[in-house]
Order: sequence, then C-alpha cells, then structure tokens
Amino acid sequence: MEDKLDFRLNDTAKDGIRRGQIVTPHGVVKTPAFVPDATYGAVRLLSVNDLENIGIPMVLGNSYHLWLRPGLDLIRQHAGLQDFMNWHKPLLTDSGGYQVYSLVYEKKMGRVVDDGIEFRDHLTGDKYFLTPEQAIENQLTINSDVLVVLDYPVSPDANDTDNEYSVQRTTKWAKRCRIAFDNDSRSEGKLLVAVIQGANSKELRKQSYEELAEIGFDGYAFGGHPENDDIVEYTVGLIPKEKLRYMMGSGVPSDIEKYTKMGWDLFDCVIPTRNARHGLLYTSQGDVRITNSKYQLDKSPVDIDCDCELCTTYTRAYLHHLFRVKEQLGPRLASIHNLRFYVRMMLRLQVNYGS
Repeated sequence: MEDKLDFRLNDTAKDGIRRGQIVTPHGVVKTPAFVPDATYGAVRLLSVNDLENIGIPMVLGNSYHLWLRPGLDLIRQHAGLQDFMNWHKPLLTDSGGYQVYSLVYEKKMGRVVDDGIEFRDHLTGDKYFLTPEQAIENQLTINSDVLVVLDYPVSPDANDTDNEYSVQRTTKWAKRCRIAFDNDSRSEGKLLVAVIQGANSKELRKQSYEELAEIGFDGYAFGGHPENDDIVEYTVGLIPKEKLRYMMGSGVPSDIEKYTKMGWDLFDCVIPTRNARHGLLYTSQGDVRITNSKYQLDKSPVDIDCDCELCTTYTRAYLHHLFRVKEQLGPRLASIHNLRFYVRMMLRLQVNYGS
C-alpha cells in the first residue's frame, strides 16, 4: 500500500537532528516538535489563548478519556474536538490503549481478549470494549490529524513470552486499524502511526517494525518506556528517513535534545505542566524549584532569557509567594513558562540546525 506523503523531511543535520514538517488539514507543524497533553480537551490550567501566545503548534487529546467523557455523541455535535475546545490547529491523539492496560493490569478492571480489551470505566464502573476499529472510530470522531493504532504494550522487564505476544498482538491489531482507517472517508489527509514494540530486545524490535512496515504506515512510534538509550537509538534506526518518527511520552528537556539527535521528530509529555504545578521550572540557567525559601526575596525574573508572561511581568519572589499561599495563578504562570521553554527549545533545535 502506498502511504500518503503528509510528513515531509527537508534535511538532516550532521548531528542527527532532522528538520521536516507534518502537513495536516489544520496546518503545518515544523519538526522536531513538542506536543503538550490536552487530556480532556484542555491543557490543565491553560486556555487556548494561552496556548496560542506560548506558540504551541499541536496538542494531544487522550482518546480514552474523551471517549468516556464527554463522549463521542457530544464531540460529533461539535464536528470534532477542535471546534469543541476552539482549537483550530493540528491535533494528535493516542489510541487509549495505555490507559486501558493500566485498568486491566493494575486495577484489575478488565481483561484482554483476541478482539480487543474489555474494561470498566474507572469512575462509573460502566463496561466498555476497546477494539482496533473502535480506537480508529474514536480518533476520527475526535477529528485528529495524527492518529495512533491500538497496540499491546509491555513493561521493559517483561519475560520473553509476554514480549513476543506483545509484538504479535500489536501487528494483528495494527492491521485491523489500517483497514478501518482506509475504509473511512474521514481519514482523508490524516496520518496513521503504528507503534513498534519489543521492549529491550533488538530482535523483537526489528521483527515488530518489519511486520508493521509490511502493512505500511505514515509514521512509527516507540512503544513502551524509553529506559534504554541503546534500544531507543536502535529502534529509530529501523524507521526509514521519509517516515515520521514519534517518541511517545518523552520527556525532560535533556532527553528531548538527546532523542532529536538520534533522529526522532515528535514528542509529547505531561512533564512540563505537571512539574510546573509542583513548582519546578526549566530555565536557561538550570532548574528552579520556586518553593525553595531562597527565592522569597528574589526580585529577578524566573528566566532572564525568556519572553513568556511570567518572566516579563513577575519576579521569582512573587511566584514563590503564589505557591506558598496556594494561589492557582502560580501553577498557571509556571505552566505557561515551562511550555514556552519547551517551544523555544524546539525552535532553537530547528533554527540552530546543523550547528
């Protein structure tokens, strides 16, 4: 099957950083790019105007949570998540599989069967059945620009039997996702990404990629936790240069810079906003834990090199005060700053390309 050319690689620097663009019906995303998580259709504490001002190029919606709340019927009435949340830029979604597996294996609220995953809503107890076809239906209804197939993840220390089963099931479900995607007219202009499994086995990573490549996808993602840099670099080397390379769920700034130099294009993570809400800010001078008492009388900006609302308007002392009295303006401003730090980092990786 011939894939659509919705990811375009422009060139690759001598240090391994790739410069390209993801072309979608809602706009172009320059890569390498970072995407914040808008789990329920919102990046926590921030408005779409905040996201626009920060320079966010794309957000990630969690199709599991959106399927359950507010539900597909309401999203259909708004012609997709973009209209519902008034976000008219590109949208990335995951399959929801990771959250469902957590319910099955950690909370014992479901089971995996050949056709999919049976589970109960963690809040209401209602029964649901997530199949590859349902995963595609959820994401197309959400109106995602970049969709991810339903995969079967395992932990990095999984035994050989579980790891082999993960690869086999991921291939089988990816094929069903591909068919459902291709047979739906709503998929026009959208990208479908498959997930390479295999944990810490190079042999199984290779097998997983080769089986998925035979089906054919617009891009490929790293499945599982990227705890082994050798496996992360080996996996990206399996993916052809003309395909989108997606490092799911990563990470801290140093990891993202490292992974871009390996050749990964796209990243998403809750780390910048989650850490912001706990008072950890990333700056050009190093990490700042704003709750530390040494900032109580500090009249300097959080980051003198940053142009965000926090750094151009308030002092470290004021932000320290907001966290101390538990005023929600503090976590909001910190979230704005951390996301702007990530955006500026990605712009630097693009602009300083090859240096």
